[in-house]
Parts: sequence; structure tokens; C-alpha cells
Amino acid sequence: MKILVTGATGLLGNATAEYLVSKGHEVVAVDRVDGVVAPNLTVIVGDLTNLDFCDSVMSGIEAVIHLAAIPNPTDKRQHEVFSNNVVSSFAVFSAAAHAGVRIVAYASSLSAYGFAYSESWTSPKYVPVDEEHPLVYEESYALSKEVNELSARMWFSRTGISFVGMRFPWTNLPDKTYELASRAKNEDTLPPHPRFPKGIAAKALWCYLDLRDAAAALEVIVMSDFKGSDTFNLAAPDTMSDEPTVELMKKFHPKSEIRGELPGNAAPYSSERFIKRFGYTPKYLLDREELKKL
Repeated sequence: MKILVTGATGLLGNATAEYLVSKGHEVVAVDRVDGVVAPNLTVIVGDLTNLDFCDSVMSGIEAVIHLAAIPNPTDKRQHEVFSNNVVSSFAVFSAAAHAGVRIVAYASSLSAYGFAYSESWTSPKYVPVDEEHPLVYEESYALSKEVNELSARMWFSRTGISFVGMRFPWTNLPDKTYELASRAKNEDTLPPHPRFPKGIAAKALWCYLDLRDAAAALEVIVMSDFKGSDTFNLAAPDTMSDEPTVELMKKFHPKSEIRGELPGNAAPYSSERFIKRFGYTPKYLLDREELKKL
């Protein structure tokens, strides 16, 4: 399959492009900056907020995996992240629709629910958080994710091209996830770190996903017969903490209602809808014994 991958020099985009090539797909790699991607792939450099550029890279494309975005709310005025992430996604979706691409898979985020990057301490109404949970954000990164999900819905209604938005958590390789887990466990004794603001793991509900699982899930989506426009949570079934999830919720989010069972280190986000629809369950999980040693 000929698949366009945007954000191909970024963390998830690079891993996805490399995985797709290993599975025999023809990959067209696009980003606003050049960089090293899978062997024999040349990055097409351009501005995804430019509709003409987006049109120019869609020739013969069967599926799009759109991963290009500013990955967190980096600007205090809340303007740059929103304008870049929303306009680029709209342009990519428009170009895909114009070219008659069959399906678009794109990165939304579990941050769309509003907990992770809120300046005030924000807790879910209930856990496990499923796709029916209201979005209660107060910053532009989360807002941009909801706008992109609505844009996808509009383009499906307008053209019939399918869109799947993936609400991913912290997505990385194990060494970086262990680093964040260690930071979260010991943050009261550590100096401030700009990459890991205090409380971020608890605000993000200690969830994670291995890059390899994210890339594999994205391939499953574009190879599927999915019709429509929808969003799905996908996180590892456990947390990056060695403390029981119920105890963590009582400590950090005491007002959240616990619905059903949260045994052991079960993730406070539900991936049930995605697993049921697409049949893919995350495989690359953290070593629980290693977490205890952090």
C-alpha cells in the first residue's frame, strides 16, 4: 500500500515510517524539516499548513497517517500550537479528500480530555476514562485535538473518506518511559525539569504506550475496512507506576468516581473500543519488576 506519513522525522512519525517499510509498504515521508528516516526514504520537506503543498504530495496515495504537530502546549499565549496543529490538519484532510484517499489515521491525544496540561489540577469525572468522557481542557493543545476530530467528521460527511483519530498517551520507547516513571516516583526530591513538570505523570493518569505498539496499531487501521469517522483511546493496559491504580487515584484524584474494576496496576483509560473494533492489543509492556527498582 502507498501510505503518506506526515511528521516523518518526529518520534512517532519516524517509528511508523520505519515499521511500514519493514512491512513492505511504499511510504511517502513528509515533514517541515529534513531528517533521518527509514533506509532508502527521502523526506519531502514542506509546510503542511500550505494546501498547495499538501495537494502536491497526495498523488497515488491510498492511505494517510497524519502525525505532524507541535506535541504539547509550548506557548503561553496559546496561539502557535493551535494555529499550527489545526490549520495543518485541516489542509492534510482537505488534500486527502480531494485526492480520493481511502482512509486517514491521525494522532489525536489522551490530552484532549484536559487533565495532562491543565494549569489547575484537573481530575477525570470517572475512571476508566472512555471515549464518552467529556473534554474539560483549558489550553490550546487539547482544544486543537478536538477541533481536528471535528474537522475529520466534517470531511467524512462531505466526502465519505474514512478518518480514525487515535487518542494516544505518552508514547515512547521503554528507556524514556522508565525515565518519566522514575521522575514521577522521586519528583519531591529532584530539582525542577522543564521536560517533566511536577505532577505530569499523575495528571496524565500514569498511562503510556510503546512506540512499536502505536506504529503497529496505525498500520492495522489503514489496512482495515473501517468506514466512518471516529476517535479511539489506545494505551498500554497497565500504568508506569508500581503503586496500585486505585491507591493512586485516591491519593491524586480523590473526587474521581471509580467505575467497575481497576485491579492492580490497570490503566485508568479504557482502550476497549479500539481493541474490539480493530483487534489489536498493545504488546510491549513495561517490566513490573524494573518499575519497583526505580
